[in-house]
Amino acid sequence: MTNYETVESHIDMIRPGDTVLHNGELRTVGKSDIKRGGFMSTTLFGDSYRLGTVHVKLARTRRTV
Repeated sequence: MTNYETVESHIDMIRPGDTVLHNGELRTVGKSDIKRGGFMSTTLFGDSYRLGTVHVKLARTRRTV
């Protein structure tokens, strides 16, 4: 059982401080990991997620009891 659930989100909705599932591992997004504008539009960790057509898996931590 995992302590998080994933929600699909558009790459433009990702903000610094979010945790995403990237290449099979959880990674926290920093300000320098997001690049906006330019030739490939928005990139996250250097990946454009097919120019925004593939959704990013945003990890939401479940509330502990």
